[in-house]
Amino acid sequence: MAKPLQVEVYNPNGKYRVISTKPMPGTQWINALIEQDCRLEICTQKKTILSVDDIISLIGDKCDGVIGQLTEDWGERLFSALSKAGGKAFSNMAVGYNNVDVNAANKYGVAVGNTPGVLTETTAELAASLSLAASRRIVEADEFMRAGLYDGWLPHT
Repeated sequence: MAKPLQVEVYNPNGKYRVISTKPMPGTQWINALIEQDCRLEICTQKKTILSVDDIISLIGDKCDGVIGQLTEDWGERLFSALSKAGGKAFSNMAVGYNNVDVNAANKYGVAVGNTPGVLTETTAELAASLSLAASRRIVEADEFMRAGLYDGWLPHT
C-alpha cells in the first residue's frame, strides 16, 4: 500500500471536509473555510504534480469539496471518487478550466468553480512589457552586452 500523503489540518472538528491539493498563498481562504465550519486538509507533500491516484487517496471516503490546481487532470475518475465521497464542489485555482471535464462534473453532480479575472491586469502588463521589449530590442541588447561586445558610447555610432 502506498504511503499516505502529508497533510496539514485546520479546524479538525469541522462539519464539512474540504481538501486543497496544494498550499496556497495567504490565510484569508483558510479563515473563510474555517468560518463555514470546514475541516480543511491541505496536502503539503513535496510533489509538483499529484497523480489522479494521489488525489483519490486524499479524497478518501468522505469529502465535501476539493480545491485543485490547473496541473491536475480533473476527469471521470476524480469526479466519480469525489461524488462517491459525498462531494458537491470542486474549485480550480486557475482562470481557465481546460484541465476539467465539465461534462464529467455535471454527470456526478459536482459544481465547478474557477478564478476568472485574476490575471487580467497581469496579462495586460505582460503584453505591454513584451511590446516594449520587442520595440526597444531588449533581448538583442542583453545578448550584445553579455557577449562583451559593448565598447562604450559614441555620438556617431
